[in-house]
Amino acid sequence: MHRLALPLAALFALLAACAPGPTVRMHDLYLYGTLDARLSHFFGDPGELPADGEALVLTQPERDARPTDRYAVEGALLVNGQPYLRQSVEPLERPAIEVSRIPFTTDMQLRVNLDVDEVVYFDGSSFLLLVADGTPGNVARVVPRPLFNRLRGLGELSSAEAGMLEDAIRAEGRPVALAFLPADALPAHAVDGLAEQRRTGVYVQATIGTDEGAFRPAPQELTWEVLAQGNQAVGFDGRSYQLVTSQAELLSLWNRAYGNQLTVPPVPRLDFQRETVVALFVGQQSSGGYGIEVVRAAEENGELYVDVRFTAPAPGAITTQALTSPWAMVRVLRGGYEVAWLRDPDTGDLIGAARAAF
Repeated sequence: MHRLALPLAALFALLAACAPGPTVRMHDLYLYGTLDARLSHFFGDPGELPADGEALVLTQPERDARPTDRYAVEGALLVNGQPYLRQSVEPLERPAIEVSRIPFTTDMQLRVNLDVDEVVYFDGSSFLLLVADGTPGNVARVVPRPLFNRLRGLGELSSAEAGMLEDAIRAEGRPVALAFLPADALPAHAVDGLAEQRRTGVYVQATIGTDEGAFRPAPQELTWEVLAQGNQAVGFDGRSYQLVTSQAELLSLWNRAYGNQLTVPPVPRLDFQRETVVALFVGQQSSGGYGIEVVRAAEENGELYVDVRFTAPAPGAITTQALTSPWAMVRVLRGGYEVAWLRDPDTGDLIGAARAAF
């Protein structure tokens, strides 16, 4: 007969090593702006779990029981007889976002106040993405884009939790905006003995107003032409933009533009009640290859915008080494403007303004 010589302590260690590890998963959902609460859902095996200074009794819901609480998640354990553990949290220091409608358009005005990830708009029937990442201080007009997966994949939501939140939002029956918060911005909620711990923070803006000041009428395309251009203007050391509103102004700039030519073309006669001329001078350059390309003229919100590119020779390009001074005059078939805003057609950025010189 052989005797078992394994020490008792070693036997306990062996049993512990063979025992299953933690099987409880906790998913925290922080809802700010409406509830200002943390909703903790638990999944896995029933039992007791010490958390927040108390013992949580986790049990399976009755078979075929249909939860009536809108924040209940299918498959979650009951917590002390409830579909989740609800605890109050401190409200955010300020609204994470401010979303408003822009009249006469489907675009939205978005102001970001706190660091956020995705910003989502629910218009009463569909979930739409406004931005995928938001930086504090940004104010922008945004075009909503369809979110075909709705809230699935956002934050650390499981598919069941995303479905629960979608249903809860639909049940409100009104448009809302949602901002998903970075996980590291959420309060710590450490619970020992868990197999998994997820957390998702969402700021909910429950009232969507209308921003009348954000409305901008659609641009009105204007008829325009390049009246004249060249590359030997006189008296312009750097860039100069001028709005021409009279025949006398046009004559003065015309003579400067053609100042290096022996024969100056005749000055065209214009009706400045109905026409405007924008004169663009690049200034003296050390070689050829510089120029002006006018792309578009339009009226936006009652003001004149001219999209223009200022071109330069490519590195290594063969150009004349003589001094040049490119210029162009643009004739717009509408008068009455006090300024012409010059804009980069590729980026939309303003690059200057042409104003009357006299």
